[in-house]
Amino acid sequence: MGGKLTKKDVERLQRRFQRLANNTGKVQIATFQTMVELGGNPFVPHLFKLFDSSGDGSLNLEEFTRALEYFGQLDNEEEQYKFAFRIYDQDGDGFISSEELFNVLQTLMGAAVPDSQLEQVVYNTMSEFDRDGDNKLDMQEFKALLSRDDLANKFSMSM
Repeated sequence: MGGKLTKKDVERLQRRFQRLANNTGKVQIATFQTMVELGGNPFVPHLFKLFDSSGDGSLNLEEFTRALEYFGQLDNEEEQYKFAFRIYDQDGDGFISSEELFNVLQTLMGAAVPDSQLEQVVYNTMSEFDRDGDNKLDMQEFKALLSRDDLANKFSMSM
């Protein structure tokens, strides 16, 4: 989302939400994947699931607005790192395990890359960036893994 959302941006996206909700007050998370602005991002379900406080697989307007406000604050590099870390840290324990890294890579690559190749990427990544040898990445190790260019590219979205 690259930068703060203006009040006008939030209002426009809320109106879009209302159209998607079709008078139900909720939008299924899968529906967000069809939005052109999200560009078929494979992380959309996981991203919005972070804001689905009811756990019903949909967002109401309040949850959607909270997500927009959060994404709008990701103009700060440190916040971008923290958010990216949350995506990879699927169980929320404060570390990215080999299994979590594999799952994220699998989500990104789909069937285009064989599991054996992904396993090798995970092994090489852990070998290079897991400095304390615990077979998981903490925030500092994760930050070393991502370059600024990588981070900027992952958090840009056309509005």
